[in-house]
Amino acid sequence: MTKRAGPAGAREPLWNRPFILVLAISVFTCTASQMVTPLISKFALSLGAPLTLAATISSFMSLAALFCRPVSGILSDRMNRKRIMIVSTAIVALSMACYAFSENIAMLFGARVVHGIAFSFMGVSNMALGSDFVPESRMGEGLGYLGLGNILAYAIGPSLGLEVSASYGYPAVFTLAALLAFISVAAMFLIPDVPRPAPAEGAAAGKRFSLNDFFAKDITLYVVVLILFTCGNGLMNTYLAILGEERGIPNVGLYFTAYSLAVLLVRPVAGKINDRFGLSAIMIPAFVLGCGGMLLVAGAKSVYPIVLAGVLKALSQGAAQPAIQAYSIRYLGKENAGVATSTCYIGQDLGNSIAPIAGSFVVSSFSFGALYAGYAVLLLAGGTGCYALQRLLERKKAGRVGK
Repeated sequence: MTKRAGPAGAREPLWNRPFILVLAISVFTCTASQMVTPLISKFALSLGAPLTLAATISSFMSLAALFCRPVSGILSDRMNRKRIMIVSTAIVALSMACYAFSENIAMLFGARVVHGIAFSFMGVSNMALGSDFVPESRMGEGLGYLGLGNILAYAIGPSLGLEVSASYGYPAVFTLAALLAFISVAAMFLIPDVPRPAPAEGAAAGKRFSLNDFFAKDITLYVVVLILFTCGNGLMNTYLAILGEERGIPNVGLYFTAYSLAVLLVRPVAGKINDRFGLSAIMIPAFVLGCGGMLLVAGAKSVYPIVLAGVLKALSQGAAQPAIQAYSIRYLGKENAGVATSTCYIGQDLGNSIAPIAGSFVVSSFSFGALYAGYAVLLLAGGTGCYALQRLLERKKAGRVGK
């Protein structure tokens, strides 16, 4: 049965000390990882790896994280979330320190895999622990703020890492990133423990794991929607620079700047709209705006449509993604925040992974215009259809429960 928020007018306090600490830790840890991410492939090339292998090593973190998402979700629900976050963040810090001492491809590859596994546990436990300190009536707003850690990191981390590496070399970047992560570990000890809720009445002690403990099947269609949204990230990250070069459009990187700045403004407002008016008030405009943004990219001949597309993408995915996460936690209950979060992350990981591969076939056979226009139609039609079907299934389930 759906967990409903409090009254629309309720203003329970959000900015408590533990929530602020979790938010600050999210900014530090995500910035550390973003400092490292754009440098891994270049560092692998400097160690003698061919381009294909260097790209594979760089992307293997996302693949390792994808396979660990279900396990990280169930452990976050059944174990102490703070302890999981401390251990996983410490391992992330050690893996980034190992980058600094990597002298061959095998060591770099091993450190990258460990980084990906630990990053999966760190991200899920961070969001799940943060939800423990957010009032249910302000879940959308609270998780929207937590998501800003990733956005701030995306805006700060890559440029900081590139600047430090240009001035002091790769080891300095990896060491600085590891130091930020270790500082985050120390800060985690200031967060109070939140005891896990007791098993529901009638639940058997020592209940065995089920598929729903690893993947929340009740929100499967929301995962498909997240895949569709994050496919856009994969396409923009992989092909925008190439599109700009092919069409003679300078400064296409302003898309990412516009997106980051717009998301910083959009997420808190979108969270409040989600809490007060419900998920549909966010999702329906998100599909339309996302489609419009990608159509602008499809036909762009100057940088201005590209920048506007970044703003529309922020209004679209930047609002929809945390709204789905917040709703999923409400729907499944705070005691299942770990599996709700990890299931949503699976959708994001899949979208980022499959879109560049599928997009390469479309570009080879047609054009960049066809790629982005086709994706725009898929997002609008497929996203709206999946969302409507999911809501219909929820209403039918609520009707059965009420009988």
